[in-house]
Formats: sequence, structure tokens, C-alpha cells
Amino acid sequence: MKKEYDLYKKRYELYDSLFVQNNIDDILSIAENFLGNPIFILDTSYRLITRSNLAKCENSSIETHNGEDYLLSGIISLMKENKCMDTIYKTNNSFFHYSDENLIFCSIKVNGISIGYISVLQRNRDFEDEDLELTNILSNLLSIQIQKENLFISNSGLDEEYYLMDLLVNDIDNLEYASERLKYSSFTLSKYNLILSIPFKQKYEDYRHNFGLRELIQRLKGILGNCISTYYKDTIIFLISSDNEQIISEYIKENLLEFLKLNNLRCGASINFNNLLDIKDYFKQSICALKLSSYMKIHSNISYFEDYIEYYLIHISASSKENNDLPRIDITTLVNPLIKKLIKYDEKNKTELFITLKTYLQCNRNANHTSNKLNIHRSTLFYRFNKIQSLLDISLEDSNNLFRLELSIKILNYNEFS
Repeated sequence: MKKEYDLYKKRYELYDSLFVQNNIDDILSIAENFLGNPIFILDTSYRLITRSNLAKCENSSIETHNGEDYLLSGIISLMKENKCMDTIYKTNNSFFHYSDENLIFCSIKVNGISIGYISVLQRNRDFEDEDLELTNILSNLLSIQIQKENLFISNSGLDEEYYLMDLLVNDIDNLEYASERLKYSSFTLSKYNLILSIPFKQKYEDYRHNFGLRELIQRLKGILGNCISTYYKDTIIFLISSDNEQIISEYIKENLLEFLKLNNLRCGASINFNNLLDIKDYFKQSICALKLSSYMKIHSNISYFEDYIEYYLIHISASSKENNDLPRIDITTLVNPLIKKLIKYDEKNKTELFITLKTYLQCNRNANHTSNKLNIHRSTLFYRFNKIQSLLDISLEDSNNLFRLELSIKILNYNEFS
């Protein structure tokens, strides 16, 4: 009977802390008194947001970068191997995790979105079953307090949304004007750009009051790097810009995929582009990638439009105007960026790589016919092939690569006569 009373008292004091205490650290202090072990609060990028007094002495699993504390990469890898992160984000309840260290984990959710998690380390005393219930209560309290403090939201807010919305909705025909507008945000417009679209239904008419959505955007921005975002037609939209042709590096892709999986989200990606004035068509590409992957029952968290160009053209031609729910996209934006890169390289270096590739495809991929038509030696042809493969970082022996490049060349040919 006394044990039940003690648990009831702990519950009461924890809930009461939400009204009596003014910040998360004070709430953590009360929770630590009951749990008797160090408590860590981390966000979804494994950054340490805060920790209880006992936890401040525990640094063996923490590393510091640019003034911020993170979990050691080795610990993160171990957690992923043990499917620990999947369990954290898929369940609403706390659970014991026994490995090299004995831990309690519990996600912190706002409007159904995982914004972070609690980690309790067994150090001062052994865990008890009631610790799970107390950790669940702590998770609920932190969810409320975080919203009160706006702890995870950057001071800049979402003012940048107006810049991106302007580009997506309004008719802008002056690149200098568009670029000038973007100078007033923290975003840097670089050479290569990409649009990502993530469907997300929000609960409030004014989404800026939806903490879960705001937090979701901030977490994704932390993954994507140099980008701006907005929310439009039940979709989170990102414009990402980079000096690197591979805008989404393997590292970014890995973290993005993990985040999308954990939060049960899908994402459509446009082709890379340079001209900001074409942004509307590339936004349409990202939406089409999502729709086409659904039509074709391809279950993927990221759908790249470049994988669906031929299917887009088939769908457009096969559907009547009334029944076609895919947006019309300017055909010039369907040209593969690799073809554009090849043409620019030829212009700059006075080479003939594009015409070599084009002729090879026209000659049914026959090397002898190609060299004869170009009036060059076979060794020169193979030298150019190797140069093209090296420059574009693809294999010309891959039939899918050749088909997509050939499709782009046909689009260019069509534009010449249209």
C-alpha cells in the first residue's frame, strides 16, 4: 500500500512541476529525484539539448562540435544496429534497453511528430518497473514545456517562407530581382538547385501556430543544410542550393532517409537545375515523382523525378485532358542535367563529346558505324567514351543510362523544330 502511495505522490509532484517550475531543467531535477539516475534530453540529430544534474558528470558518450554536444558516432551506430532508434520513434511509451549500458528510452512527440527523446542511464540505482511510467509522464510534460518555451525553434522563425512562396506562386521574370530578394534570408543561392516536396497534413488553419510542423521543418533543415522552406497545399517544400553538383550527398541522403522512415513521410525530388526562374516546373517535377511512384506502387521514402521522366510522358499522352491529374511541365526542364553538362563542357573546351554521344546513339550504339560517320579512329572514339564516362560519372554500358540520355537528346531535337 505504501509503495502505491509513493508512486501516486511521485506522479502528482511530476505533473505539478509543470505549473510550479519555469523551465525544463527544473522539471528534470524533480524527475531525477524520483528516477535516481542521470537523464539526457536529445533531439533527432543526436544533439544534446539539456541534461539533469547527475548527467552533467557523464561525458564518456558525448563529443563536442562547434560548441554543441552530440552522442558519439560509435554510440549512434550501435543504437542503429540494435534497431533502438526505430523503437524510440515508433512507440509512444518508454522502454528498457539493455546492452553495454542499461537505459530507458522514450520519444518526445508534439502533434505526432518526434522532436527528440529521453535517455535515462542506469548508474546510481537499478531500474524498477515504475521508472517506465515516470519516464512516460516526463515525456508528456516535456512536450508541453517545449511548446511553451519554443525550445527547438530557431529565432529566425519561418520568415523565409515568403521568399520561396513568391517564387512558386508569382510570375517572376527577373532573375536579378529574385536573387536580390533571397539575399535578405540566411539562404545562399548557389550554382545547383533542387526542390524537395514532402506531403504533410497540418491541423491548424494557420500552420505557423502548429508547433509539430514547425519543428519538423527545422529538423529537416538541419539535415539538408543550405535551404529555405515553405508550406503550400498540404506540402512542405524545400529549395536546396549547393556549389556541389551532387546536392544531396550520400551522408545527407542517409540521414534524410532515416528521418523520413522514422516519421512515416515521403519525399519527391526534382531534377537539378540552375535557372531559378524555372522553379515552378521543378516544383511540379517533385510532385509528379510522388504521384507516379504511388500509381506504380513503388514504395520508397524518396522518389526522384529523373527516374520517372519516361513514365511522366507516357502518363501525359495516355490520359485524357480531363482525367489527367499530373501538372503540365515545360518539356525543356525534362532534359537530363548530364546532357546539359556535356554541352557546356564542349562549349567551354571546344570539344565534341556531345555530338559523339548523339551520333553513337543514332548509329544504334555501333562503335564502327559511329567512328566512320564522325570520320575518327576507333581509338579516338573510345577515348571520348572514357572522357564522357569520367565527366558524367556514369557507365555508357548501362542501358538505362543510355536510354535516359537518348530521351533527353530527342527532347532537344524536338525543341529545335517546335
